Amino acid sequence: METIHNYLESMFARLPNTQEVIRAKCELGQMMEDKYSELIEAGKSDNEAVAQVIAEFGNLEELSDALGISHILHGDNVYADNIRQITEDEVHSYIYDASFCGLLRGFGIFLAIICSSGPILAATYHASSAKGAMTAGLVFLFCSIAAAVALLTYSALRMGRWSFIRRMPCSIDYSTAGMVNDGLRNSHGSFVLQRTIAVLLFCSCYIPLIVLDYIDDDPVNSGIGVTILLFMVGIAVWILVAAAGREKSYITLLGLNSSQKMGGYYYKEQKKVHYGNRFLDAVMPVYWPTVSCVYLIISFLTFRWDITWIIWPIAAVAYNLIRNL
Repeated sequence: METIHNYLESMFARLPNTQEVIRAKCELGQMMEDKYSELIEAGKSDNEAVAQVIAEFGNLEELSDALGISHILHGDNVYADNIRQITEDEVHSYIYDASFCGLLRGFGIFLAIICSSGPILAATYHASSAKGAMTAGLVFLFCSIAAAVALLTYSALRMGRWSFIRRMPCSIDYSTAGMVNDGLRNSHGSFVLQRTIAVLLFCSCYIPLIVLDYIDDDPVNSGIGVTILLFMVGIAVWILVAAAGREKSYITLLGLNSSQKMGGYYYKEQKKVHYGNRFLDAVMPVYWPTVSCVYLIISFLTFRWDITWIIWPIAAVAYNLIRNL
């Protein structure tokens, strides 16, 4: 019976989600169920009954007049030929690539965040060993940046083969959409746990620096404290980016099916925020990267890491004020 149900869903998947179509779908579903039960009682096997039901009721063109949806079925663009149907194997590959590239992007951003820890530690060394330490710190800085750029570039190129999902109309069938929806629902707990861990790391990242400064007001302790802070922030960002990569893959796939169609599973995407100002529409998508650059530039110029962190809560308040206003 599950096979018949899935076949029924696929028959109506691309019809408009109206009361008239819903009624027709329920009527046809009841007819198929009654016929299936009749065949089973007559001694037919499950496979034979399913095959006969589909053969008898599987042509929506022939049944459209009886169901009263002929005008809808033959309407414009109901069965558009330019819609790319994504297979279940492609869906699995896309989710895997998005998850893997999310890990790579997260690690690349982690390296970009901690790259400054080398020069910071080197700057706290005494004059007798400062030259060698600064050289090692700069080597670590440039190697981390190079690795970060390589990882981000590779992940972008690997995901490039799925660019057609954004460029052309696509859809997934009912059973595949159900599988994706189940994956998103089953992963919800892990996404919440990952975000919780990331928030805890953000909230506690300043504690090691305070403790080390309290133990001994030594520049080396301050450098170690700042390094631990950067590592904790980097790990938190890595966790968030990795989780977002996998979650976004589910949302993107479910977003291919429109709520205006009888597809069965779709994602109610949030409405895009329009600021009513061309300047803000252009600036706000790069707001947080800009804040990150400002934070790093000011911190490196002043080396007042104990104060510059205040940029983040101020930026968050300003961001929400702009969105709400």
